[in-house]
Amino acid sequence: MAQNTRESSIFAPMTGKIVDLVEVPDDTFSKKMMGDGVAIIPKDGMLYSPVSGIVSAVAATKHAIGFMTNTGLNILVHVGLEAHDVADKTTIVHVKQGQKVQAGDLVAEYDLGAFEEKGINTITPVIVVTEEEDGTEIKANVGDVEAGAGEIFKVVEIIKEEAPAEEEKPAGEEKAAEAPDKEVKEPPKDKSVIDELKNESEEFLKDSTNWVKLGAMFVGLVVIMVVIFVTIGVFLNSGGGE
Repeated sequence: MAQNTRESSIFAPMTGKIVDLVEVPDDTFSKKMMGDGVAIIPKDGMLYSPVSGIVSAVAATKHAIGFMTNTGLNILVHVGLEAHDVADKTTIVHVKQGQKVQAGDLVAEYDLGAFEEKGINTITPVIVVTEEEDGTEIKANVGDVEAGAGEIFKVVEIIKEEAPAEEEKPAGEEKAAEAPDKEVKEPPKDKSVIDELKNESEEFLKDSTNWVKLGAMFVGLVVIMVVIFVTIGVFLNSGGGE
């Protein structure tokens, strides 16, 4: 089975600094329990779509938004750590679940000042949500990035190609292939009365028992004729004697 790879670019959802996931003080992200990616230390709270596709999920408390790319990748942007309550009360979300988006579209506005007042870490993980067997690889960038413009990482996917299925043959061809020795019979044509009598005679003569019957009939006929001739001879002789 052949294998090819496909690369997808994930763009910065926020302006800030790209850091490795290990710098996120939360085991769920630093140990890549949900998937691989990077984190951004944001400069402001403007969140843009990192991909072209659809909004696959919006958390009830608005602290996290999921995206699905046109090729089926699931991207999660998780704004801040333990920011549920504050995000719920201060965030303006401009999209809804199922909505189509293009990379760079404005998605939400977060009040990072309100996060900081509550002592909430604003670091924002951006990850590809995958299963262990998915076989995806992340090629991450580092350093400062502008929202909607800079690429934060590439996703390299292994694409498995199935062997091409055999072409289906039309029903008529299939039957012909299965039984090549069988002749296709033409529909019977109308026969004349003479042809029918001829065929019946041929069929009658092919049966050996019918020959026996004919022989018996012939012998019987000869015996009858002999009796008739003998009777006529006797009659004539008896008349001549008178």
